[in-house]
Amino acid sequence: MEHGNHSFNHGRSTQSSSGTMDEEIHIPMKNVTRIMQWAIPRDGRISKDAKESTQLCLTEFMNIITNEANERCKAQSRKIISGEDLIWAMDRLGFEDYVGPLLLYHQKYLNHEAQLNTMRFNKDISGASGSNNGGDNGHN
Repeated sequence: MEHGNHSFNHGRSTQSSSGTMDEEIHIPMKNVTRIMQWAIPRDGRISKDAKESTQLCLTEFMNIITNEANERCKAQSRKIISGEDLIWAMDRLGFEDYVGPLLLYHQKYLNHEAQLNTMRFNKDISGASGSNNGGDNGHN
């Protein structure tokens, strides 16, 4: 079980291209540990060094993918990176084996979100129209 620091940032500072100091953001160690434990036997243990190395690799991977997706957004004069941009970046950077499954998963996610929004919308409409109690104002 992880007993270390669970913050998003472990205090590493880097210098950005603009010359200012930015702190690197990491996946929380608790999440890294949980992911790693899926791949080992139940009674297996993971060293602190292995967790930290994996955390750094994940951080670097996310930075590379996000930077590539961000370049695409800049080229298209957009300010928000979408899931499709991240998948496109993975394909461009050589992770094409993951593109098909990620696109499928992303589409299922979008469909699920659309269904939830439709249900919320329908609930809002039925709540607003049902408040009149069938047109009876209480006057007889």
